[in-house]
Amino acid sequence: MVHFYLSDLLKRCHYNLDKTLLIRHSLKNERFIYAYRDGFLREYTQNQSPHFFDNYDHVIVFSADEGTTSKYLTSYEVRHGEKPNISSNCSPYLLEPYKGQIMHPLFDIPNDPLRTYENKLYIEWGKAAVRWYQKSTNDKIITQLVNTSQFVFPGYENVLLTFQKLKEIIDNSQAYADWHIALSAINAIYAITDRSNGKIYIGSSYNKSGLLGRWSDYATTIHGGNEAFKQLLAQNTTANLQFQYTILKVLPKDITALEAIEIENNYKRKLQTIPFGYNCN
Repeated sequence: MVHFYLSDLLKRCHYNLDKTLLIRHSLKNERFIYAYRDGFLREYTQNQSPHFFDNYDHVIVFSADEGTTSKYLTSYEVRHGEKPNISSNCSPYLLEPYKGQIMHPLFDIPNDPLRTYENKLYIEWGKAAVRWYQKSTNDKIITQLVNTSQFVFPGYENVLLTFQKLKEIIDNSQAYADWHIALSAINAIYAITDRSNGKIYIGSSYNKSGLLGRWSDYATTIHGGNEAFKQLLAQNTTANLQFQYTILKVLPKDITALEAIEIENNYKRKLQTIPFGYNCN
């Protein structure tokens, strides 16, 4: 089998392999999750130990994916001798001292030929996944190039999913990486509406894996532990095909259970989901 390597693509895009660094950010790092969610990927990436970028002119940024697969996010130019490039509204947590690191001068690349591959290109990082930064001269097989228009997260206020779509998103973390990052970055008050009769169930998430963790329960069990759903499914095994999932209110990732449940109960009262919906209490 003939493989196409990342280095082949970089050469065609006129990148100097000896002066290009590859970085793979981990989805287990909450600072990265928050930075990506808030639009400060550059600030997060350029916050490194002194002299980290001294030998490089370009940085290719990936996010970890399933196993050792990695998704291409974007590229930056290292402008040695210039001041760090920091957005005026950068989140304070990225500006605080962190493990002796400093901000380096990374900048967007004008007319970057790699831009068309952002969030579409996947590579095999290799078995040494703990080596989160590597030289671009290392061979990295390009494993996939996808059309991501249908996979881009639309924003929390625009989430409106059928059960089939929810399960597809949960089961395909590679294609729906943006969804997994966004849903795991928050907790939330959510609604499940039965389109066959208009009945609503109000729920909340308040755990470390965020809304993604809670909705993964529904994708796996369908009922998610809710007694009314269990009874409904016992009568009609395909009732979930009429379910619609949406986000009513975004909650902080560190919200306590008591705080989340108080907000959840307020929505139950507003929408009367105990007497007329699927909430049992």
